[in-house]
Amino acid sequence: MTLFLPFGLLLLGIVTAAVMVWRGRERGIYGSLRRGASSMVLLLLFVFGWLAATPAVGSGIEAMLFNQVEGRVLGEGQNVDAIVVLTAGILNAGPGQGWMPKPESIHRLAVAYELQRKVGLRVPVIVSGGFTHGVRAPSEARAVAQFFADIRSEVTPTELEEVSTDSYESALQLAPVLAKRGAKNVLLVTSDVHMLRALATFRARGVDAIPMPVMNIPYDSGVRYYLPSVYGLGITTDALYEVYALAFYLLTGKINFSDLSYNQAGV
Repeated sequence: MTLFLPFGLLLLGIVTAAVMVWRGRERGIYGSLRRGASSMVLLLLFVFGWLAATPAVGSGIEAMLFNQVEGRVLGEGQNVDAIVVLTAGILNAGPGQGWMPKPESIHRLAVAYELQRKVGLRVPVIVSGGFTHGVRAPSEARAVAQFFADIRSEVTPTELEEVSTDSYESALQLAPVLAKRGAKNVLLVTSDVHMLRALATFRARGVDAIPMPVMNIPYDSGVRYYLPSVYGLGITTDALYEVYALAFYLLTGKINFSDLSYNQAGV
């Protein structure tokens, strides 16, 4: 999948253009055609690179995904049975620091604990994330929970699911746990761009969760919003990854098209 993200596509285009330039050294009409084609490829690469690194493009794709999210709304007086948080990775901070959650993981759990504070401190927060960096590193769930345990003074119920390595496995692991508890009102916390796929994956496992997105989509009308930057390239990469992952889940049967929509009659 990495090959079809912006950096991979740019690299593939550069290699293609280099081959065409090398083969275009020969004389005659074929050489001229190859030189012209290589120039066109380089121009397209420039345009694609500019657009891919522009925050406006990545934000547009993310907004398109988030606008498709449909879900239940917690009714007045309804109790919350559980809060599920999907982690977003960890990183090695080096000697003396060890493994720490990525900023997005911290952001998601912070939102979950704030929701817990509002709906009731007895409601368990279930952090889902397994061993994505091998057995020598902690699970994502444990690394994120430990980060907050070190800075929080109040004790609230936090449970860890440390087996899953992606959204599908998270739903697969948590669906029977939530069913066994009779949990009907489950808040699902993840990023805005990830919510459509995460919500559909849990629905496909029989959990009609209530979406609680962590809003990250940048909105700006300034000039920098339309200029290429590393930040913009990161936004577009994340957005395209989510598009590809959604297509992969649909093609492999992990979710169905019906899971992408909220069926109120089925509640």
